Amino acid sequence: MKSRLGAPLVRLFPCPEGWRAQTASDSCSAASLSELCQKLPSGLKAELLLPSSSIVTEWMRLPAAPREDLLSMAQLQLEKLLPYTADDFVFDVEENGVDGEDAQILAVTAPLAEIKSVAEPLRSSGLGPVAVGVYALQLARALADKGVAMALWLEASQPFLLFSSGGKLLWVEGLAVSEDSALELGELQRGLLGAELSGVLPGPIQFANVGRSEWADLVREALPGGSVSVGDIEPAAEIVGNWLPPAWAEEASALVRKARLVGRIQWAAIGYAALLAVGFGWLAYEKSRIARMDREIAELQPQVDLIKSRQNRWRSMEAAVDPSRYLIELLHQTAKTVGPADIRITEFQVNPREFAFSAEASNVAEAIEYVGRLKKEPELASFKIESPNPNILPNERAQFRVTGKTDSALVKR
Repeated sequence: MKSRLGAPLVRLFPCPEGWRAQTASDSCSAASLSELCQKLPSGLKAELLLPSSSIVTEWMRLPAAPREDLLSMAQLQLEKLLPYTADDFVFDVEENGVDGEDAQILAVTAPLAEIKSVAEPLRSSGLGPVAVGVYALQLARALADKGVAMALWLEASQPFLLFSSGGKLLWVEGLAVSEDSALELGELQRGLLGAELSGVLPGPIQFANVGRSEWADLVREALPGGSVSVGDIEPAAEIVGNWLPPAWAEEASALVRKARLVGRIQWAAIGYAALLAVGFGWLAYEKSRIARMDREIAELQPQVDLIKSRQNRWRSMEAAVDPSRYLIELLHQTAKTVGPADIRITEFQVNPREFAFSAEASNVAEAIEYVGRLKKEPELASFKIESPNPNILPNERAQFRVTGKTDSALVKR
């Protein structure tokens, strides 16, 4: 097969030389299905059409009923007629009209052992199949517009004879060939006679298709006056019936579920990777932003240092230039706050950062009230006034000490 065979779906079916693989754009053939699978590229999904020799047909008259009921009745009949149990074969029915209260049914059966044997090369190659059909049924559907039709074709060097009506399969049979692999007129007439005697043909043959030109004269002699066409018939595209074994169908469903799960996991992994990429991108952006801020801080640091040095110089000079820090002013404020109270300041100390003094009051309450007035004095707002609990002297007067510290003194300490 040419390398351009890359379509996702390939159909495998019997042909005169053995087996053929067909895609929408290419085809190839081989003597066996195993050889054909070796020619197929990987990644394809395969549909398999079973050879006509793999099926068994049986005509039945069953009470007219819905299709599901017909399938159940046909299965019971097939279990009686065939040497298989219900688990050993796959079948479908062709409804070919109603005669009175009875339905004319052609049951088409394929043993599971035969399906597995035919499909083994496909399954070993990992190609499925995803769908299974019957080649004879597909040919019958291809003749849907030919009325009562006959087809004569070759599968792996064996001729097969088929009759259909309106696309429904009526009869299929393999014909014998002579020692030189030629189809004899007598064998063809025997096949035609068998179909006529079975009563499955609803009328005269209106159309005949033969796969080989040398068969055309035989058909014209056996069916005088009939329309004969020479050439291969393309099987119907849509698979007729459900011939995929239940276990294989479950495997296919499991593979589909697995593929969907893998797809979800892959999308989740892609999403996670994208999230990680966004996260790393954000971290890289933040890192670059922090680095830029560090550079800006480094550029501004000399100015910050200059401002700090100026602040320190100002604070060192603040006591000398601020009148509120003068000794006389502090004495004035502390004395002014005494008012009419019986309070005597006994010691006063001052430095550029703080002032402190000791005093006596007539009682503890008077000392506490005085300290409270000092804390509320607007002119002393730049100081933090503190005073421990007063001490009681032997003469019952209260001795206390007051400390006032500036904010700069507090920060320095």
